[in-house]
Amino acid sequence: MAATAAAGLAGGLAYRAYALSRRLRAAEAARDRLGAERDALKQQLTILHERQSEAAQAAERHQVEAEALRKAAAEARTLLDAAPFPIWRRDAEGRLIWVNARYAQLAETAAEDVVKRGLELASPHDLDQGRNLALAALDAKGLQTEERRFVAEGDRRNYRIFELPAAGGTLGFGQDITAEADARGQLRRHMDAHMEVLRTISTATAIYGPDRRLLLWNRAYARLWQLDEAWLETRPTFAEVLEQLRADRRLPEQIDWQAYKRGQLALFTSVIERQEELIHLPDGSTLRLVISAYPTGGLLFAYDDVTRQLTLERATNTMIAVQRATLDNLYEAVVVYGSDGRLSLYNRAFAQLWQIDPDLLNRQPHLTEVLEAARPLMQRGPDWTQMRERLIDSFAARKPGHGRLERGDGMVIDYASVPLPDGAVLYTYLDVSDSIRIERALRERNEALERTDRMNAAFINNITHDLRSPLGTLISMTEVLAQGILGPMNPRQEEYCRDIMVVSRHLLRLLDDIIAIATIEVGQMALEPAIIPAEALWHDLAQQWQELADRRAIALDLPAASSGSLVHGDEQRLRQALDSVITAALDATPQGGRVRLAVDGLERALRLRVECHSGGLAPLQPREIFTDLADSAARRRADADLSLVVARGLFELHGARLQLDKSEDGGQAVDILLPSGVAAEAASQ
Repeated sequence: MAATAAAGLAGGLAYRAYALSRRLRAAEAARDRLGAERDALKQQLTILHERQSEAAQAAERHQVEAEALRKAAAEARTLLDAAPFPIWRRDAEGRLIWVNARYAQLAETAAEDVVKRGLELASPHDLDQGRNLALAALDAKGLQTEERRFVAEGDRRNYRIFELPAAGGTLGFGQDITAEADARGQLRRHMDAHMEVLRTISTATAIYGPDRRLLLWNRAYARLWQLDEAWLETRPTFAEVLEQLRADRRLPEQIDWQAYKRGQLALFTSVIERQEELIHLPDGSTLRLVISAYPTGGLLFAYDDVTRQLTLERATNTMIAVQRATLDNLYEAVVVYGSDGRLSLYNRAFAQLWQIDPDLLNRQPHLTEVLEAARPLMQRGPDWTQMRERLIDSFAARKPGHGRLERGDGMVIDYASVPLPDGAVLYTYLDVSDSIRIERALRERNEALERTDRMNAAFINNITHDLRSPLGTLISMTEVLAQGILGPMNPRQEEYCRDIMVVSRHLLRLLDDIIAIATIEVGQMALEPAIIPAEALWHDLAQQWQELADRRAIALDLPAASSGSLVHGDEQRLRQALDSVITAALDATPQGGRVRLAVDGLERALRLRVECHSGGLAPLQPREIFTDLADSAARRRADADLSLVVARGLFELHGARLQLDKSEDGGQAVDILLPSGVAAEAASQ
């Protein structure tokens, strides 16, 4: 028990010792803490004294800064008052608390009065516009803007108003956009008028906006592409329109449709300048597409159907090519000078005629240049200036005319000028040098022929006077001697008289033939045509022919007297010609032969056929008897039978045709086709 009590006492003492040590440590800690606090208080007092000193210095600085701020504020107010646009401040409730001088000027009162009365730059029909915009800026915590139209300084003004939150309120200012608004209004009116015109023009037009949607189109556009107008009113995109046109097979076929489509859509970002192209549609028509940037963004597409225009252009080009080919193949030289005096058209013959370089002519030179180029071929001399001025004056007169030029190289040119409706003048030039030479040669030949005619006439007169008249006297005297009027003659004298008579009459006949040939060739043979019976041509000569045939032992066959055929011609001359033919046939036919005259009535002619038959003795050679009758004057032989030459001329004067033929036995024959008297009588009726 004692041990237990001692242990308990020891424990209590230990506990009290532990408690006393704790208190001692706490007292020491408190002492240390109080010392630290004392040191801290001393330090704080030092800091406080320092801060009081700094506060005094800061107060001085603040006073200086406040003065500077007041000065800066005054300067800012001065600057804001000097601003050419209105500026103002509002409180959190949207009420005006300050305005600058420009604001007061627009309100036509003092700045204090503006703030006091709360005068707004707004329409009198909505004075809360300014306050509402400021509250919207405060709510949005950002800049707000709107456009207003109001009366200020006696004029309507357009302003763009800005409000932005600042210093628990808002700061606002206005920008005068009256000129801009007027320009926009004018532009809008112009655009409206432009759109109205687009709706009425015949050119298919479509306008797509920046979003590639259809803004405007006209009926021509809908008709051209055969699009539903109700669908167009839904403002489809450009891509949708392309797809619809492709579905309707209205666009040209494309190998890569997607690439084509991308290229078309890329136009909205690539087109700056006006573009133009031709589109050939599957139906054979051709469109001219004009793409241009639209002023408000997007593109304007204008389509014109140029199918007829291209067709006309091709036709015109073809016609021009044909005209050009025609001109180039003309023998005449052609040139056209326009109203300005410049060459507009020429052909190859012109360049060749005047020996001008085509390169010069292709440059469309002036008339004066062409004249200078042709100067070496013109008459050289001091009168060139006058000739040049005369040619220029003739062009300026623009009157039709013609004339003849003789170049220095001897070429003769006929020219003509024709004024054209468009003010141009056409000139044609024709080289008539050959014609002039031929004309001169013909004139000389005509003069020679006239001299020949005069010589023939003199020859006929000389033969008639110097030969025929004395020969007629000789024949008359011989007849007197043969008749014994001057006394009887012996047989020898009578034989001489007969020989003289035969030779004289033959010579007289030759002279008559010569006179007849000369008269026919100079065209002085006069005819007395009439309708006569055909037998009158041989009736009076039949006995003479028969006597000649009997002397030569030749059979002569003549037509019956009652043939009834009629001939139109000069009876005496036709009888003379037929007598020459029958006499020549009798002279050329051998003894024992036969000469036959036949008459056939044709539709409009009477055929006299003379046949010579040899009778089986000596065969007749072709063209031996009637060659002089059939040959023309150019082929006449030197020893031609003059009686047949005269007969040919007389028949030709009557319009008869001569045709050589052969008889049945190989002899010669000639057909003489004379004008029928029946046909002539019918024509006269």
